[in-house]
Amino acid sequence: MKKIFLTMVLAVVGCVTAMAGSDIKLTEGSVASLKNGGTASVVIDMAETQFDNKKPLRKDDRFRNVDEQIPECTSEFIREFNDNSKKFRLTDNAGEAQYEFVVKITNLDTFINVMSFKGGIGIKLWGTVTIKKKDSGETVAVFTMDEEGNSGFTYQIALEEGFEGIAKYIAKRINKGK
Repeated sequence: MKKIFLTMVLAVVGCVTAMAGSDIKLTEGSVASLKNGGTASVVIDMAETQFDNKKPLRKDDRFRNVDEQIPECTSEFIREFNDNSKKFRLTDNAGEAQYEFVVKITNLDTFINVMSFKGGIGIKLWGTVTIKKKDSGETVAVFTMDEEGNSGFTYQIALEEGFEGIAKYIAKRINKGK
């Protein structure tokens, strides 16, 4: 009986560990050159975002005013990145930036998070974060998001938390230079 119980516990732990990986992957380029520092501006592009891959995001009543939320999402993205970054910084002044982060969200979906202490409304985001040199437009790196999710008390807070999660992950990757 002990062997069966131990086997079941190890199987559950293995499954949880396998599923705990990040939903953000570096799919092109390298962030090694950014490890030593620099500055970047941020553009959040939700112009062609779909809701649940079925209809334009703005056709859903919960996200009708998403364009009004983008400045706050950008501000939270910058704050969270800078809180987790060592040398590389994001700025809201595009004129002083050497790089540009283009966060393009292609799809957004919602869910109810019943196992969360933060709240019951969840957001999942699909898209890319492209890091480009400002002077040449050369692509330095591309991160792809596949169901990057977070939750909050309202849809707006959940959306901001989603962007904060993306920023935190990319800051940590740049810190490592990988």
